[in-house]
Amino acid sequence: ILGFFLGLCAQLDREGLSDDNYRPLVDGAPHERQTGIKKWSGPGDGPSDLLAMLERETSPLVRYKLALDHMEAWVKRDPRGALDWIKSQQLSARRKEVMRLAIGQYAENDAKGAAEWVLANLSGVDLHNTLIQISSPWSRVNGPEAVAWLSELPESKQRDAALESAFFGWGSVDPITAVAQADNHQDKELASVWRRAAHAGWAKSDPVAAVTASLNSSRQHDDMSQFANTLANWATIDLSASADWLQKNVSAPAERADAILELSTIFARQSPDAGLDWIRSLPDEKERQLASNQFAIDWASVDAAASAKWAAEQAPNLLTHEAQKEILMGFLAEDSEAFQQWRNTLPEGPLKDQATKLVVPSEDEEN
Repeated sequence: ILGFFLGLCAQLDREGLSDDNYRPLVDGAPHERQTGIKKWSGPGDGPSDLLAMLERETSPLVRYKLALDHMEAWVKRDPRGALDWIKSQQLSARRKEVMRLAIGQYAENDAKGAAEWVLANLSGVDLHNTLIQISSPWSRVNGPEAVAWLSELPESKQRDAALESAFFGWGSVDPITAVAQADNHQDKELASVWRRAAHAGWAKSDPVAAVTASLNSSRQHDDMSQFANTLANWATIDLSASADWLQKNVSAPAERADAILELSTIFARQSPDAGLDWIRSLPDEKERQLASNQFAIDWASVDAAASAKWAAEQAPNLLTHEAQKEILMGFLAEDSEAFQQWRNTLPEGPLKDQATKLVVPSEDEEN
């Protein structure tokens, strides 16, 4: 249920490429960019001497260690040469991580140059993830330049993902301009994606202003999922405050529904006990049912046993058959023996009927 941009951020966190993890490798880089001085601290007089040493070294492990020891200086002096060398090495997790760090340092000094190298040398998922790695920090420094350059690329999934990331970064520092740029785009579908990303970035820096503006924008464009996504981005920072704001400022059920689903998911994954209290505080019975179903499903993804045991204590009509089935299947997959023991204690009713239909795997099947 979480908005696409949240999903994307989660993916990037797994890959180690998220904005929160983005760090320049050289603390002195800003001063050196201003003065134009690029001191060489590696062996010999410059990158060519380092490269010659690498070519003479026959041990792959020693060669890689030598390169890593001087990678910061190398990228500072000759970023494209350093990246070309990294690319020439055998594919491995180590090479991927070193390239990520080197591109991050290059982008810190010259985002456009880094993006040009990436576009010319990478493809597929590597191009997709690395353009995202570059675009959000770039747009926080110069949003118009980042968006303009990316917009000139041929249409592709990689370009569109990078532009979405750019609008997220731009929205975090200059949301009014970023949203206006998105609104002015002729392609309504892209405009919607960029507007959503800009508001999501805005929520990270000024959440109250962001959700207020996003609510008005969502009403104007008849897209309440945008507002829900903005609120969800705030919720990842302050779940309690975002839930309180929704309760106090939005009353129309149609405007609350998507947001209720988003908050249910985040409560289930971050703070189930607080989530149960929040559900009980919802004034509308239909909203409590909506929230309970989404909450229970997502809770089952992190603690299926707890979700199932909670479901067994609820009124028979609270959870849908679909929700019950997902919860039970999660518990069965998590611990089939505990599931079977628990199933035998259930009172007669819809939940037990659903549980009885599930086949517990034999020991041979489990092994």
